[in-house]
Amino acid sequence: MAKRGIRSVVAIALLVVVAILSIGAIKMNFFSPAVRSYKYARDDSFLLNPYVGYAPSSTSTSLCENATLVYMNLLWSELEPNEGDYRWDEIEENYDLKRWRAEGKNLVLRFVCDLPSDEEHMDIPNWLYDKTGDGEFYDIEYGRGYGPDYGNEVFIQEHEKVIAEIGRHFSGDDFLKYVELGSLGHWGEWHTYYPAGIPRMPEKEIREKYVKPYLTAFPNARLLMRRPFAELPEGFGVFNDMTGHAQDTHTWLGWIENGGEYNETGEEDGLKAAPEIWKKAPVGGEFTSSIPISTMLGESFDETLSMISKSHMTFIGPKVPEPKKSGDIEKQSKEVLAKVGYRYRVSSLGMKSPLFGKTVTFSVIMVNDGVCPIYFDNRAVLYFYLPEGSDIDNYADICDGFGKEGTEAQGMLRFELPIDLMSLQQDESESCEIEIPKQLTEYKGARLYVGIEDGKSSEPKVSLSMSEVREGRLSLLWQR
Repeated sequence: MAKRGIRSVVAIALLVVVAILSIGAIKMNFFSPAVRSYKYARDDSFLLNPYVGYAPSSTSTSLCENATLVYMNLLWSELEPNEGDYRWDEIEENYDLKRWRAEGKNLVLRFVCDLPSDEEHMDIPNWLYDKTGDGEFYDIEYGRGYGPDYGNEVFIQEHEKVIAEIGRHFSGDDFLKYVELGSLGHWGEWHTYYPAGIPRMPEKEIREKYVKPYLTAFPNARLLMRRPFAELPEGFGVFNDMTGHAQDTHTWLGWIENGGEYNETGEEDGLKAAPEIWKKAPVGGEFTSSIPISTMLGESFDETLSMISKSHMTFIGPKVPEPKKSGDIEKQSKEVLAKVGYRYRVSSLGMKSPLFGKTVTFSVIMVNDGVCPIYFDNRAVLYFYLPEGSDIDNYADICDGFGKEGTEAQGMLRFELPIDLMSLQQDESESCEIEIPKQLTEYKGARLYVGIEDGKSSEPKVSLSMSEVREGRLSLLWQR
């Protein structure tokens, strides 16, 4: 009897413990926040985004219509035919700049003093030749033209003036985004065919005098040099005009990786190593003219794509694929663009909503699948849309205490994400949390979007590489 009594007491005690634990679990579940998570698939298709992709010549109308960047070689002889007489109206008209500016495209610019062609000519103005005249006319395998003596002090002084004028002209808006330092050498590529008697490229001390004016003239554009020269300033990028030529591109990548001798002048340390230059500065260039594009995007396509990826390129131009002239390469041409520039997306979204409380915590993970980051101030933003019939007039009250995060834009409420897109490198991800008024999530038909805004216009301008419903530049993350 005693044993049965003990067993009964133990059983009752166990039942009491189980009951207490059950009540505790119910309490915990009742008060614990509801957590939901969403995953989003990656989209590898072609996206027409700002600041990246092909940069065809601004006069190639049909190609420019399908690009966000346009390219211009600006010849000194065209800009300033008479000393101090700058023909900007003619430049704007001849290169269709007014149209592309109005359409929201951006410009890649290179100032050129020596552009080889089929005819004898000069690309510097006659008045400057009269002041200097110590260069050489040439007729070589590159073509015909005139190579100035870049060590001439008068030439250097006049160059400083014209670069300042170009900077002044483009300072009124954000049209000009990239400037390739031309000025020196054939095509502005910082090399000359000196075996033919053309003056050699100057050494570092003189080259620096050509770099300095660019620093002050273009404070809002990103600047690039043909090679990583010893005088390469902090924040400068590089460009490769032999894109698609495997051997030359391999050599160019070697300059970036290791630095070394600049063969034009014999300076042993004329080039400096900058192996991760793309993480903070853009890489540009164009397809080489020495190989047909139909070959580079045909039988050599895999090799071309590999070289572009290794280069971490942001844009390619002005020589770009023209499918009608280069054969059936439209598919490959778009595949190239998937390996150029940034490609941002949200990979997952978490929603943590307490039973009692006024906010919902959103956890966002953003990924960059591109070969480089974006190089201009852009912001990742969440947008809350409330359907018609919601108390839209009460937006300000709902978001009281959220500061600028609760501002209204595009007919929706916007909340900036604390993510630095310019630091989000290739194949990296960054997570953040942001609190949003819970009331916004309770409206039937409410929708949550993600977008990337231009830093100055505060308009969504970047399409994210996500396989989700898109409305304009916005991607849908959640709807009630």
